[in-house]
Amino acid sequence: MSNSVIKNKTVSTCVTEDISEKAKDNLAKQGLTVSEYIRLSLIKAANNEVRLVSFLDSPEAIKAKNEAETGQVSTIGSSNDFDAWIDKIDTD
Repeated sequence: MSNSVIKNKTVSTCVTEDISEKAKDNLAKQGLTVSEYIRLSLIKAANNEVRLVSFLDSPEAIKAKNEAETGQVSTIGSSNDFDAWIDKIDTD
């Protein structure tokens, strides 16, 4: 008889229904469930086998940074406009 103890940890995350369904459909095409994919991803992360993606290094982000640094920007509204826009999103 073995004295080893199997420990299980449940990890959960929240995403929109649309993201969940798209992920489920795409992973099924590769023969994986969402749970299997997450488990495999966590194993890779634990073994330091993942390459993190920096969205700040994307061509779009670099271009936007360059435009901001060289003053090639325009104001399209005030911070109050932004707050109103966020409030509208929250109520929709």
